[in-house]
Amino acid sequence: MVWGLALILGLLSSCSKPKPSQPESLNRIDYSDTTYWYSCGNMGHAADVFYVYPTVSTVSFVDNDSSWFADISLPEVREEAHDNQRFNKMLYGEYNFYAPYYRQMIFEAYMQPTPMLDSLAQIAAKDINDAFQYYMEHYNQGRPFFLMGHSQGSQVLIELLKSGMTAEQRRLMVAAYCIGYHVTAEELAAYPEALKPATDSIMSGLVVFNSVTYPSAIGIVSQGDVAGINPTTWTMTTDTIPAEYHLGMAKYNEARDSILILPCPTRTYLYNHTTVCPDLDPEMVFIPAYEQLFPKGNLHFADSWLYGGNVLENMRCRLNHYNF
Repeated sequence: MVWGLALILGLLSSCSKPKPSQPESLNRIDYSDTTYWYSCGNMGHAADVFYVYPTVSTVSFVDNDSSWFADISLPEVREEAHDNQRFNKMLYGEYNFYAPYYRQMIFEAYMQPTPMLDSLAQIAAKDINDAFQYYMEHYNQGRPFFLMGHSQGSQVLIELLKSGMTAEQRRLMVAAYCIGYHVTAEELAAYPEALKPATDSIMSGLVVFNSVTYPSAIGIVSQGDVAGINPTTWTMTTDTIPAEYHLGMAKYNEARDSILILPCPTRTYLYNHTTVCPDLDPEMVFIPAYEQLFPKGNLHFADSWLYGGNVLENMRCRLNHYNF
């Protein structure tokens, strides 16, 4: 989740205007309009990725006309998602890449009390549900697909899994990689069929992971998670896994305009369903302004690319075992 500037803006401006107690009423997005898709083309591959980007909006509540949501009718707002979308389209280039824009919550929404936050989150989740249904009806054409998201993107995909998919749509889903978010025991109990955590490298289902360099750095995004898996082994063992199981991180290479998988040697082990990487630098993605939410050693901002090599290999593995 790209929260840097958004957080600073939020802290500076959050008290400038009174805030509503309920989310505003918003019209539905017309996903037949390609304006609201970063990518919706079939590149001729056998499987699809339906990708939902994390929080990228840098607008503050005050500067957003007292709205909690990114206004994707504005070109400059859609532009804020381009770098993230482009990176992931290149990373998952083996698949047809479908990626809608959506009215994601701005960062300040996450500072609201839980009932208010839950109510606000329904808008972003509804957009993604609408985009997904349009994708299934007009673009998918019966191909197997992966759901992919990070942070807020994963949050809304989890809501889609809970109540937004038909039995046939679930049959076509190879896996749902909901990176950088959490699933609670209460959610698993309430949605036993919709939320089935993957416990190995081949089964279809929900794939969740979050990372830190030491256990005390676990932050609010992953607290209470009971679905987290170690992405170097795709198991829930708490054993320490040797560094050679980490197959490299995905990084953009400007000179080649491509994504490279670079070595990232670190041992890993699971602690309370969070992957601990004790050999990585705690300062790796640490930003002091976020310390209360993401303490030093929390790798939330790296989770979407930290295991790039492992995720790509695992997608191939799950697709190979998919029952066509």
